[in-house]
Amino acid sequence: MSEAEIVAKLRALFPRVGDDAAVVGEQVITTDMLLEDVDFTRAIETRFLARKSLAVNLSDLAAMGAKPLHAVIALGVPPWLDVDAFFDALKEAAVEWRIEIVGGDLSRADKLIISVTAVGEAKQPLLRSGAKPGDRLYVSRPIGGSAAGLQFLQKPPQTPLFTQREVVESAIRRHVDPEPELDLGQKLVAIATACIDISDGLSTDVHHLCEASGVGAAIERARIPVFPGLGEARLGIDVRQAVLHGGEEYALLFTSALREAELSAKVRRPVYAIGRITREREVLLDGAKLAPGGWDHFAPVSS
Repeated sequence: MSEAEIVAKLRALFPRVGDDAAVVGEQVITTDMLLEDVDFTRAIETRFLARKSLAVNLSDLAAMGAKPLHAVIALGVPPWLDVDAFFDALKEAAVEWRIEIVGGDLSRADKLIISVTAVGEAKQPLLRSGAKPGDRLYVSRPIGGSAAGLQFLQKPPQTPLFTQREVVESAIRRHVDPEPELDLGQKLVAIATACIDISDGLSTDVHHLCEASGVGAAIERARIPVFPGLGEARLGIDVRQAVLHGGEEYALLFTSALREAELSAKVRRPVYAIGRITREREVLLDGAKLAPGGWDHFAPVSS
């Protein structure tokens, strides 16, 4: 079964499943799991693993417009893990992002397993299901950097020029140490009509948002902001693939009736209109159908 099929089964059994996080009263609850050799390898520094395990959960809270409150962490600890370094980095990240770690669980494991559950609060949570025909479709920041960073980690460029080195280092940092859009998420409450974070890839997550809202989208490729320097660096990156289908961006994808300049002024930072929401239930890129091509945990692994 694909990830989409499994989620559809869960929704049939548990009707409240299906958004970036669960809403129970004014509480917003989310959980994410990172597995060694599935989501990361030992090549990634321990401090980045700790920070990312918290960041991916906080990105879900950001997509719901929630204020972070508390988190618990369950850790499967292999012999190679520097536990002190892990928890020191987790503490630093929790202070930075203003969330309190209040408990968890520990177990011995052959590979590192990190599972975080985060709780926030939102009186008026943002959902995936509120987009309306005519709304503008936005991304919160330039994308494509995380997918490029992963490729650079897997196959480091040989003797890059100084300007290329800057792009490589910043893209790797985007991949291993993502920044959740917490402040923006809270500012979008009562401004955005729908919101989701880009974790699986733009092409996949725009389908998730449109399916939840019962709408379609028409995207203009030229309007999608590209991670700085990626298009000019000539480092062997398929920029189109990275931008449209690259996962683990943790930018926000959202809709609003406001124009780009007006919305940017309200949130006091740039945001980027990349298209419109349509009545026709299909996702188009420059007039051609855009299929979901992002990350799927259960897709067959190519040999």
